[in-house]
Amino acid sequence: MQPEDIVRSGPNQYICKEGILKELDSLLSPFQTPTIITGYKSFQAFSQYVDSIPTHWKIIQHGGYSSQQAVDQIIPSCTATDVIIGIGGGIILDTAKAVADTLNIEVILIPTVAGTCAASTPLSVIYSPEGAFERVAYHHRSSYLTLVDPAFLIHAPIDYLKSGIGDTLTKWYEAEAIIRNANDERSHSLFVQAALSQSIFIRDILLKESIEAVQNSASGLVTPSFTKTVEAVITLAGTVGGFGGRYGRMSGSHAIHNGLSFIEETHTILHGQKVAYGILVQLALENRIDEIEALLPFYQQLGFPTNLADLNIVDNQTDALQKIATHAVNPKESLQLMGSYGADEVIAAMNVLESLTSIKQI
Repeated sequence: MQPEDIVRSGPNQYICKEGILKELDSLLSPFQTPTIITGYKSFQAFSQYVDSIPTHWKIIQHGGYSSQQAVDQIIPSCTATDVIIGIGGGIILDTAKAVADTLNIEVILIPTVAGTCAASTPLSVIYSPEGAFERVAYHHRSSYLTLVDPAFLIHAPIDYLKSGIGDTLTKWYEAEAIIRNANDERSHSLFVQAALSQSIFIRDILLKESIEAVQNSASGLVTPSFTKTVEAVITLAGTVGGFGGRYGRMSGSHAIHNGLSFIEETHTILHGQKVAYGILVQLALENRIDEIEALLPFYQQLGFPTNLADLNIVDNQTDALQKIATHAVNPKESLQLMGSYGADEVIAAMNVLESLTSIKQI
């Protein structure tokens, strides 16, 4: 059985509570030699929020992508540790998970932004050192503990929250397309259907609560809308793939995202923003124009990209379209889970989107 077909319900332990990060030391009592893997800005924010960090905890700061090279470089510094603590955004958490999996030890995950579901998934997205998508690595364990502290996350950059909303909104669109196009009995199993139901629940939370949550973040006020949105992004989103396996993971919009990762101009665009654009391309590919039009006002309120110019792709658009589409239709890419498409069809879908959004902006 493939790893993506195994039901994985989420973190072994999960706590969402204001101020919980200040209790981290007591939560680590079962361990003797923790190592923190973190970023630079993320660790600065974390260390300013908590009262203190035990001096015997090793701290490794990483500034690149979650690449195999980065994992290999970090591992020699962790051979004496008994638990990895990942503190950061998706790239850092994916790096921490990959290190812990290689060492066969537990991992504790602390998201510093509500940007992805990386804190709740037993996998890492592996990129090249330059930021191009390479593969998804499935791990043997879920996190020992995932901590979500709304009082800490309320001060994170708003752009990451918006990115998380985009990355999470796609759970419904991708899972629904995979399951609708599946031709096997397993797609009707209880857990696959639970994943689909969960994706609908998540979609509805985001469409109802996320705009207010972004406003709350701007004002620094923790509200039920903010906490619901954060938990939908960080934790509930992971259960879609966890319950559904390959039926609840990536398909069209992530294939477009992965193609965009090969376009240098998009490297400054956050993951979830590119995924949000991918949702629209996926819908255009299936000629679901009414759904695109229904989403556009929501996209405009959150500043999601709806065309190539929004993704910083202004020059050489023809070459960019070809590069994106060629990667998206690669037989190993997730687009094939929702049907058989050629590069020309993907390019046509992106051009439909260009025409449609240009009309809407006039």
